Amino acid sequence: MHIDSCALGDNSASRQTTAAAIAALTAANEQAIVLYRDLAAAPLSHASGPLLQVISQRWDADIPMNAELRAEALQSASLLQEFQDADVVVLGAPMHNFSIPSTLKAWLDRLLELQIAAGTPHADLHLLLVTSGCAIMGVQAEEQLMDNHEAQLKAAFEFIGVNRLTTVRAVADLPPALQLAA
Repeated sequence: MHIDSCALGDNSASRQTTAAAIAALTAANEQAIVLYRDLAAAPLSHASGPLLQVISQRWDADIPMNAELRAEALQSASLLQEFQDADVVVLGAPMHNFSIPSTLKAWLDRLLELQIAAGTPHADLHLLLVTSGCAIMGVQAEEQLMDNHEAQLKAAFEFIGVNRLTTVRAVADLPPALQLAA
């Protein structure tokens, strides 16, 4: 599974790195099937209170169930199934204004809520987390921000049971990371 979330398109360092990772992985395994999701080009709606209640199975009967909410819940379940079905996920997670892009946050919110309800670990999945950031604050400050950015993402994925997670920041970091993914 290949997921991009940066809104910068082809100018994005994370997109260039995820594309290189997918190219290397598919070259090594010609039978690989890659599901691509571009969260910037096709953003999910942000999780509303009613949606979170539905997908986490804490529904309040006083809130009316409508077709839009039902469709959002079904889409959320589909997103979790995509994630669970993947052997390897290559995820572009750039730092945008000191955090992940809101489009990635919307996707992750759904996975986290569904995971709380399902309780199914994803121990077999390998996540290649591709991070990137901008160097506007100085080397030391950027390194601290990136470390924090990556630590938060690792914690979220560990929470949903992903035990095999490798982080890369650039195309040059890919060769050893791809050896782990193999």
